[in-house]
Amino acid sequence: MPEAIKIGQYYDATYGTLWKDGTYFPRGTRVLVVGMHVEQGFCVRFPAELDGEPLETWEDWNESGFLAEEGSIESPHRPLSTAVLAEARDVLSDADDGSHLHLQDDDD
Repeated sequence: MPEAIKIGQYYDATYGTLWKDGTYFPRGTRVLVVGMHVEQGFCVRFPAELDGEPLETWEDWNESGFLAEEGSIESPHRPLSTAVLAEARDVLSDADDGSHLHLQDDDD
């Protein structure tokens, strides 16, 4: 976890993120912090767009472990299993639009 989260700074994601639309970002994905709010937490932008808009999400402050210093996370040696991804997609199918799940590697 970084010492202090800063707007405009890039970080590595410490675990994978699956979006409701099926987009998956593995552990180590470079993300950008684009906003902060005392009550909402911090806003993270992923390296993709959905319908012409940046793919962003607000993370609670207790999720600050989601961020690591840029370049500090090695990419996973193997992708998540199709069974894990299928189960996560099932969970998201009933979720609100824009929802996402964080998925940890078995090694974590």
